[in-house]
Amino acid sequence: MPDRVIRDVRVAYWKATTAYDRVGLTEQLLKQAQLSLDLATERYNLGLSSIVELSQAQLNLTAAQIASASARYEYQAQRVVVDYQIGALR
Repeated sequence: MPDRVIRDVRVAYWKATTAYDRVGLTEQLLKQAQLSLDLATERYNLGLSSIVELSQAQLNLTAAQIASASARYEYQAQRVVVDYQIGALR
């Protein structure tokens, strides 16, 4: 029984650590998507690209925002699991 508890705590900790790392990665993705949209907007305003490129950049930004929010949610959920496993929840 104690080995199982230790294993459950370790698994929960590693899942939370992985989720935390994913938050950082999705934030970088979000920054890149915003830069891409800024560039696409300027290119469109100057007549150097089509509305398709601008729309694709907007879609990519929305997808990055969703990924970022999902990563933050997953991290918070995994933190709760860690707290539960170590007995910190009341």
